[in-house]
Amino acid sequence: MTKKAILLFTIVFSLLASSTLLAQKKENPFKRGAGSFEYTGYGPLSDKPVTLFYYIPTRGNIKKMKVLFSMHGAERSGLIQRGVWRNIAEEYGFIVLAPQFTHANGYKENDYQFGGISEDPKNFILKPREIWTYQIIESIFDYFKACTGSTAQTYDMFGHSAGGQFVHRFLLATPEARVDKAVAANPGNYTYPEEKGLYMASGELASPPSWPYSIKETPFATDEYLTPFFKRKLTILIGTNDTVPDRKLAETHPVFIQGINRFDRAWKFFNASQIIARKKNYAFNWSIINVPEAGHSSAQMIYGRPGVRNWRIENNERVYNNKDLTNMGAYYILFEK
Repeated sequence: MTKKAILLFTIVFSLLASSTLLAQKKENPFKRGAGSFEYTGYGPLSDKPVTLFYYIPTRGNIKKMKVLFSMHGAERSGLIQRGVWRNIAEEYGFIVLAPQFTHANGYKENDYQFGGISEDPKNFILKPREIWTYQIIESIFDYFKACTGSTAQTYDMFGHSAGGQFVHRFLLATPEARVDKAVAANPGNYTYPEEKGLYMASGELASPPSWPYSIKETPFATDEYLTPFFKRKLTILIGTNDTVPDRKLAETHPVFIQGINRFDRAWKFFNASQIIARKKNYAFNWSIINVPEAGHSSAQMIYGRPGVRNWRIENNERVYNNKDLTNMGAYYILFEK
């Protein structure tokens, strides 16, 4: 897709979004504190509702606050994502938007982790761009701004596990998205920016050979996508104890080729991507950070340490103790670094 085509799509998308926003906005659903509501404001996917959990600090100027999207893992819980950020957002004055994409509403693995880009997760068949799941994020951001008068021009993103998969593929597939900083924490697998696909050491091609595990024979194997992708302020955040191996995968499966566990895959993906960027003379703004002794946990990735303590449990929502914050986690990376 050329830059002109991307610009044209952005204009068309804005017109679609504005019409659906006006249709949904009967009253402002965003109130200070914790809340949630069903979002159907993106027209092309209005038949697949998303529950939007949010937290807005009880004090401060909402219009000037930073905005964070926090993407859940395979447990499909926006409540968990809101809970891990809730105390931090209240203390440091930023807004958390945690959309929940459930199986019941039509968001299976191909529609969530892989963005709904392909008709078939095992055989790449490109779907129309306007029905990619990724488009809902920009629509929610516009809706939030329209409802609250927020002056935020960009938003940050955090995703854990399946959410980490969502985040890094979102950055690749939507160069127009208004993301500032992003953290992909403990993803289970990656889309390699490798136009030739993934191969075993023996030279045998991975199965499946293309999306969502590489950009082979996809529209993303172009400068129009790769240049902004490598320019993104993306951090791969990985717990050093996130090392449980996947034992059920065939040797030719791309996830097995990418590494024996999440920790191994994170470093292999980062190093391979850096090499590709250098060979093609792309600017490369990514980083990778280990969280010592941390495992597969959103809270440990956000606070930057194992053993994060519960502050309280309120209506089945766990919130955590801000005294456990370190300079190794996603909060520090997104808001302090």
